[in-house]
Amino acid sequence: MRKFLLAIALCSAGLLTAQPSMTVSTTGNYKNPYWMASNILVDSNLSVFNMGHNAMSLTQPNTNQIGYFQANDTTFPVQSGIVMVAAQNSSDVIASSPGSGNNVTFTDSELAGVLSQLGSSGYAIKDMVSIEFSFIAQSDSIKFNYCFGSHEYDGYTCSNFNDVFGFFLEGSFINGVSAPSGGSIVRNIATIPGTTVPIAVNTINSGSPSGGYPASNCSSANPNYVAHSAYYNSSNGTITTLDGYTDKFTAQAQVQCGEWYTIRLKLANVSDAALSSAVFLEEKSLKGPEISFAQNNNVGNSFTDSLLVEGCNKNEIVFTRSANLGIQMEIPIYVDTNLSTAIEGVDFSTLPDTIVLPPNVSSDTLVFWVYDDNISEGNESLVIVQDYVYTQCYNYPVHRFEYFIRDKDSLQGSLTLNAISDTVNCPGDSVELITTNITYEGSYDGFWLNDSAFLPSRWVQVDGDTTFTYIMFDECGDTMIFEQNMYLKPYEPMVYEQDTIRVCPGDSAWLSPVYYGGQDPLTFYWMDNLTQNNPRSILPWSDTTFVPFSIADGCQVLLIDSAVAINMPKPLAGFNYMNDPYVPLRVAFDEKAQNEVSWTWYLDSTVITGENFEYDFSRPGDYEVTQVVTSDFGCIDSITLIVTVETDFYLYIPTAFSPNNDGINDCFEIKGVGYESIDFQVFDRWGNRVFESTDDSNCWDGRYNNQLLPQGAYSWRILVRLPFDGFVMKEGVLNIWR
Repeated sequence: MRKFLLAIALCSAGLLTAQPSMTVSTTGNYKNPYWMASNILVDSNLSVFNMGHNAMSLTQPNTNQIGYFQANDTTFPVQSGIVMVAAQNSSDVIASSPGSGNNVTFTDSELAGVLSQLGSSGYAIKDMVSIEFSFIAQSDSIKFNYCFGSHEYDGYTCSNFNDVFGFFLEGSFINGVSAPSGGSIVRNIATIPGTTVPIAVNTINSGSPSGGYPASNCSSANPNYVAHSAYYNSSNGTITTLDGYTDKFTAQAQVQCGEWYTIRLKLANVSDAALSSAVFLEEKSLKGPEISFAQNNNVGNSFTDSLLVEGCNKNEIVFTRSANLGIQMEIPIYVDTNLSTAIEGVDFSTLPDTIVLPPNVSSDTLVFWVYDDNISEGNESLVIVQDYVYTQCYNYPVHRFEYFIRDKDSLQGSLTLNAISDTVNCPGDSVELITTNITYEGSYDGFWLNDSAFLPSRWVQVDGDTTFTYIMFDECGDTMIFEQNMYLKPYEPMVYEQDTIRVCPGDSAWLSPVYYGGQDPLTFYWMDNLTQNNPRSILPWSDTTFVPFSIADGCQVLLIDSAVAINMPKPLAGFNYMNDPYVPLRVAFDEKAQNEVSWTWYLDSTVITGENFEYDFSRPGDYEVTQVVTSDFGCIDSITLIVTVETDFYLYIPTAFSPNNDGINDCFEIKGVGYESIDFQVFDRWGNRVFESTDDSNCWDGRYNNQLLPQGAYSWRILVRLPFDGFVMKEGVLNIWR
């Protein structure tokens, strides 16, 4: 089944057109395992030996299974170094189709032990490649960086075909464990961070099985393989043709400083030679102990200068050790007076004689300042020496720090008043103050003491006698103070004597603001129409009307206020009237006005005063009646109504009566007022007149021709004669009940 999947992978790979960015070389010494270890993996501070742990020389023949690689892509975890492959050639990591090994079986107890941890005991170890060397530990730890990749990803996750690798460190003390006297212990330091689980396809992958293999193969090898999928990167072929690779890991261990150690880097196929894996070892990542230095001059200043500048910010030398953290390290410091012209304590601050790094502290900083001696002189030299550092198993060499000290540029400047005089005519007049910087160190700034503004040149407003102060400073501590006195001529402020104009609604108001003070010439403007006509007449447009105006004087001082016109409460005329039903042509008038104190009536060529009255008109008709009311302020309102004067009459004609001599409602009788005479007639259903009366005092007993009329409905008609030759006719129905 694995061979079949390999064939599919080969066919698919043939379809790829993009070439991986990674390059691999196996020319010359790039095939030599020991040379690659001592020149590519190990930096120059650590010496290694081509010996086994028994101090016997090793025979490590050249092999195409190792090479020098460069990723040429910053996203790959390891950028350059040694690549080890279980295929026939290290270029397998960039080949267009997966290569295979030579199918040679090896017996190796260390790799077999790793397979046992992964749950793959008994599977054949094929095509092993190894690099071995020894070294004397110069510190209390060893570490280097690497990542793992494989063609077995995607198709064989959680299978038993996983290739195997390990970094086997041998010595008398590893990670806090000591070997029996005269013996040694071996530890695989190619494990998942924080665990003892070996790194393999089944322990770090996408977090899911593939190829139908059971997840139990992964979970038994690494119960946390799903969480550890965060270390996995799927490959798209742009960097390497491997199907996936891990993040960069650090193989590390605690060791005994000064002891002999051997490390064996091994990689092999498992079960067959197909679908090989690879390990990438980062170049120069296996280092000996060193003290690194960072020289920071004029720290915090805006300028960058290789020279130390007098009077400027602090200078630093940061000492950092990469190993031997478990011991206290004392780094001797002194000034080489033979090579230095600068004097300690005079030209620069006194230095400590020792930098102390307590256990587990990796760095410390030497801080010193260069003093400003206010003397113009040439560059002074300063040589600070880090003397030999002695530790239990390694002595660090001498290091010299050479400096030159220069004078700083002194701060010089000026403040100029850009005006004819230091006296202004009007409050609020502005003058320009200009600060000029001539020389300074780094950068300069300043602020006005009056308001803390950071403007080097500005217009300032003079509201009275005052002093403007500008403080100028540069970033190396020089300061200058400039002052400019300003004066104001005497000035009388403008004042408006406000008055209020009261008018009746609808009347015009005469506005005449009165003002004084200020400096001539004074310019008056009404702000609503931009005219200068003062006084002016307006028709107030609200109950209280504010008419804004402005007055500008020769100092351009602006007085803004308002003239006020108030509409006094307006009376509201109104009245009711009613004809007297009992007295023809008499009308009663009742006032309903508001906010009034007096009333005048005009009607029928008559003038009447007072609130309520009655008036007898000479004859019926429509009359104009005008009411004029006046408020307490003298405001007037009027209303004119058409009053209809009528000769009203009232008639009560019953609709039924019962002439049965029971003493109740036995007689039909008409009642009324306001008319001169009536003609009342009653008719039966056949139209026969059965009763007639011209006198409303007659009482009818329901008889016709002295005979009682039968019970029933009878119609009636009445003709009413009114005063002034008026007539009204009415008809109705009368019921007789027995």
